[in-house]
Amino acid sequence: MDIKHMKYFVEVVKQGGMTNASKSLYIAQPTISKAIKDIEAEMAVPLFDRSKRNLVLTDAGKIFFNKCKEIISLYDNLPTEINSLYGLETGHINISMSAVMSMRKFIGILGDFHQLYPNITYNLIESGGKTTENLILNDEVDIGVTTLPVDHHLFESISLNKEDLRVVLHREHPLAYKTKIKMEELAEENFILFNEDFYLNDKIIENAKNAGFVPNMASQISQWNVIENLIINKLGITILPATISELLNDDVKMIQLENANTEWELGVVWKKDKRLSHATNKWIEFLKEKLTEQK
Repeated sequence: MDIKHMKYFVEVVKQGGMTNASKSLYIAQPTISKAIKDIEAEMAVPLFDRSKRNLVLTDAGKIFFNKCKEIISLYDNLPTEINSLYGLETGHINISMSAVMSMRKFIGILGDFHQLYPNITYNLIESGGKTTENLILNDEVDIGVTTLPVDHHLFESISLNKEDLRVVLHREHPLAYKTKIKMEELAEENFILFNEDFYLNDKIIENAKNAGFVPNMASQISQWNVIENLIINKLGITILPATISELLNDDVKMIQLENANTEWELGVVWKKDKRLSHATNKWIEFLKEKLTEQK
């Protein structure tokens, strides 16, 4: 068994079968099938429950899958760790970012980091907070930006930004003249929300229920600029963090929301007790320093 076999096995599990793994890896399916059989023969245990119609790992397969991910991560990070001994700062960081955020602060710090370490590269993924947490736990990204608090048994975190939520509506909306709006005043409105992958969606629904109603969802979207365009065309209202609201078109207006839980906090999170790459550790140290300077 070698690292290549482990990578084949992990990809089969991630892709849900050998056919998709074959396409993902650009390797013939019989090659992958033989590698899996060779691993099972060497381990002397089945890794998949072949009595099931869908791909299901045995208990041994689950343990082997998790250990393979650890070994592959260590193997992939080995050149970076060696280079760090000689002051050659290289590496790659996979980052999952929330769509419910103003990128300016985070990307600004990332830009400063790049000036110091130009040989470190990045892969940026935009997703909801729930997907971000799953990607981190499954070792598919190194760090992520999501809503705080997170489960401290699973994640480490740094607070990135605290702010309030705002009601966002068209400037000609009947409520647009107000300086403050109570949640119950929105009971008859059509809400344009993010989809279920976003914790903001949960928070808005919770606030609405506390005010005695279930929001009427006109649409669910994954991009705040699409929500903005829907509001401009008078298709509904929404609730967004203040920093995003301030970036919106002049045709919309943001109004303070009262008698509701409007505190919104984003943070940078990573998997607890995971051995992070040298590049990721450098980035986290740099981020902490910058955030301390900005306080």
